[in-house]
Amino acid sequence: MKKLLVMVSALSAAVFSTAKADIADPTGSYGFHLIAGGNVLDGDSASTSGTLLMNGGGLSFSMSATSANGMTVSAGAGVSLDSNDSDNTKGVTGLANVTFAADGFSVQVGDVDLVGDGTGHVGNVASDVVDNGGYTTTGIDTGVNDTEGYGFVASTTVGGASVSIAYLLDKNNGAVNNAETGSGDYATGLSVSIPMGDLTVGVGTATTTGGTSVNETTTGASIAYVLPAGTVQLGYETSDLSTDATTMSASMSGSLDADTTWAVGYTDGEVGSLGSTRTEAKLTRSLGGGVSVYAELQNTSGSGTSGTNMAVGTTVSF
Repeated sequence: MKKLLVMVSALSAAVFSTAKADIADPTGSYGFHLIAGGNVLDGDSASTSGTLLMNGGGLSFSMSATSANGMTVSAGAGVSLDSNDSDNTKGVTGLANVTFAADGFSVQVGDVDLVGDGTGHVGNVASDVVDNGGYTTTGIDTGVNDTEGYGFVASTTVGGASVSIAYLLDKNNGAVNNAETGSGDYATGLSVSIPMGDLTVGVGTATTTGGTSVNETTTGASIAYVLPAGTVQLGYETSDLSTDATTMSASMSGSLDADTTWAVGYTDGEVGSLGSTRTEAKLTRSLGGGVSVYAELQNTSGSGTSGTNMAVGTTVSF
C-alpha cells in the first residue's frame, strides 16, 4: 500500500508539474452590445422592435509540448458565454482537436473546420453581432452547408504560398471526438493564399458528399491589394448546391489614425431566382488597455426582409 501511494504521488507530481510548465497564461475577452433593426430576437424568443442588449465573454488557454526531435503538440480549451448570439448557455470549448507541427508543416486532427469554403466572401466586414438586428437576406449564398466535422487539416508553405488541405471523415459529426471511416459523409477542402508584393491572391474549393443532403461543391477566389489609403479586396464564389448560387463581393479597410480603424463592404448574391445585396460598415476605436468601442451598420435589400441593422458596443481583451 505504501509503495502504491508513493508511485501515485510521484506520477501526480510529474504530470502536474509538466502540465503547469506547458500551459500558457489564460486570455480573456468580453463584449457588451446594443443592437437595433427589425424584429430583434431576445433570449426568451420574444420578437420586438426595440433595442436588443447583449453581453458575453470567454476565458481560454493553450497548452503545448515539444518532443526531443522538435515536434510541437498543442491543444486549447476554455469556457464562454457567446456574445454574438441571444443565448445565455455557458459552454466549455476546446480539447476537441490536437495539432502536430514541425519544420513549417502542421496537422490538426479532431473536430475541425472545412477550409476552402467562403474564399470569395470578402464583403463581410461587420461582426456577427449586427446579424441579430432581424433584417436578413435569402439571396446570398454562404457555400456548402456542412463546414465542420471530424477529420484533419494539413497546412504548410510552398514557394511562399500558404496551403491548407482538409479532409473530413464525417461531415455530419461536428462537435464530437470520434468518427468511423465508413460513414460515407465525407468532405474535402483546399485553400491557397499567394502573396505577390502588395497583392495577395486567394483561391479555395470545398466539396461534400454523402449524407442526407445532396452533394455540394463551392469554388471561390479573392484578390487583396494594399493602397496608401487602405486595403481593397475583391471576391467571387460559385456554388453547386441543390440550387446553384453565385456571390460577388468587395471591401475596403484602413486606419484614420493609430487607434481608429474603418471598413466598408458590399456583397451581391443570387440563389436560383432569389437575389439580394448587403452593405456593411464598421468603425472601431481603441481606448487602450485592451478596451475598444465600435459602431457598425448592415443594410440588406432584395429577397428576404429588407432593412438596416445597427450595433454599437465595447469589447475588452484581458
